[in-house]
Amino acid sequence: MKKKFGITAAAILAAISLSACSNSNQSSSSSSQSKSTSAQVEKKSSSTSTSSSSTSSSNSVSSSSTTNSSASSSSSSKANEPSSQAPKSRMSQMTAKLHKALPGMLLPTKDGLGAGSDNLNVRYTKSNDTNTVYYSVGNSPADFNAASVKNEKPFAVLTQTKNGDADSIINYMPAESGLPTVNLDSNTKATSQGAAGSKYIQWNKGKWSYVVKGNSQLKQDPTGRAKSVLALVNEYGIPNTTSHGSLNVVMGDSVGSLNTTIAWQDGNSVYKLEAHDTETALKMLNSLK
Repeated sequence: MKKKFGITAAAILAAISLSACSNSNQSSSSSSQSKSTSAQVEKKSSSTSTSSSSTSSSNSVSSSSTTNSSASSSSSSKANEPSSQAPKSRMSQMTAKLHKALPGMLLPTKDGLGAGSDNLNVRYTKSNDTNTVYYSVGNSPADFNAASVKNEKPFAVLTQTKNGDADSIINYMPAESGLPTVNLDSNTKATSQGAAGSKYIQWNKGKWSYVVKGNSQLKQDPTGRAKSVLALVNEYGIPNTTSHGSLNVVMGDSVGSLNTTIAWQDGNSVYKLEAHDTETALKMLNSLK
């Protein structure tokens, strides 16, 4: 019994010894494997860091290049941008010269033309208390107040008369009564009459009288023109007048005709604008300065 116990104890001691050795070897192997893995991780991390640094550097260069390119493009764009100060129109140039030649006179700053503005020509005359400005369109732009402009038919003539007879120049027509009426719009009723081969449409509003004249022999009915004139007055307005004002239109559009006449008083001066076209005249007066 003792012999068996001794053998058994020896066997147990041997097994314990082998187990310890095995654990030691496994621990050593595990430690070695852990170190190897750690080294690989460090190497990979270092490689990733280097790659990241390289990418960051590349991105920085790219960003810098993009910024420089953008700045260059912006600079080039600004260099190609047109000047914010547009060249003055022909009318603006002529008006500036007129203001120097005729100080204190009210002058339009717009020519009211639909075409021909680049060839606008201007001349003026002075006689005692009367200043007259002629606006025309030539084949080419001429010098301000050039003698050659006298040969051009004006599309508008503006006259200032100081201390003159306002009533005779303005020719205001009092409202008529007892005559046939016609509605020009929902708010305006005009009178209609015929005399000496002509037909007249007249209406009054405020200090102003309005008359449109047609030729009965030419079968001209001024009603339609009167409606269009009223619409233009409502759109562009008319000058303020000290006493009275008048707007007279004679139907007919012959070359060089000045069939629209608008007259009013401003202080001691009486103004009269004669124009080939009613809309042109009202556009010009709408820009008076």
